[in-house]
Amino acid sequence: MKENKCIVIYESIYKGNTKKIADAISQTLGCKMVNASEASEIDLSEYEAIGFGSGIYFGSHHPAIIKIAEQMDSSEQSIFIFSSRGNPIHGRYHSPLKEVLVKKGKKIAGEITLRGYDGTGPFLIFGGGNCGRPNEKDVANAVNYIKKILPEYCVRDYYKDVKHYLPVKDGIVNTYFIRENNENIALRGDIVTINQNLCVGCGRCVSVCPVGAIEIHNHKAIPSRELDCTLCSLCSQNCKERAINIHYSWRDAINVAKRHANRTSL
Repeated sequence: MKENKCIVIYESIYKGNTKKIADAISQTLGCKMVNASEASEIDLSEYEAIGFGSGIYFGSHHPAIIKIAEQMDSSEQSIFIFSSRGNPIHGRYHSPLKEVLVKKGKKIAGEITLRGYDGTGPFLIFGGGNCGRPNEKDVANAVNYIKKILPEYCVRDYYKDVKHYLPVKDGIVNTYFIRENNENIALRGDIVTINQNLCVGCGRCVSVCPVGAIEIHNHKAIPSRELDCTLCSLCSQNCKERAINIHYSWRDAINVAKRHANRTSL
């Protein structure tokens, strides 16, 4: 993974549709996510890959996004474009933004558009169009697409490189080491796996975990009660260092219900 070489720029002014997509993409890339106003204060020439996204308004990206593109220099950069749209037909919504970027000499690495809830105009008669979109499947499609077009920038899940996994037991936090570039990458936990090299011990994961499955030990977060994990992923979503990955099988998901069957509150 090339650290800090990507940035995601978005504008989401309606129902947060595009922000949901932008957040998932930035999590996947382990990079900063900023809105158009914040992006105007940043030197974008420092980044190798930049994502631009917004809702589609009258057939185009939000004007603030296009303005950011117009202000860019002509340095060599890879650009990926995303959007959320109410129209069920995929039109040429990205064309105005792409034309600006191509004139700047940018390489378009890829583009993706997803359905988004639309509560405007005639859709109001029916309670809105694309209700519930973008949904989890839509967001997963966006994430998988980013992994496909920009694999070298995505956060690496070192747990997948472990050769032999230990059984997960109460009261035991399994530790694994992955050797890379003459450095040992230390991983703690299986269902909730925390990269000790990336963790800074900020405690954010501890504060958001609804079941107290994580604690700080020696200035690092460890999944001290990972069998209690409900797989909500709040810890990984709130980790700014992208140090946490959640792993589970269908059996683990079923065991969540069994383990908490008699629980009456948090």
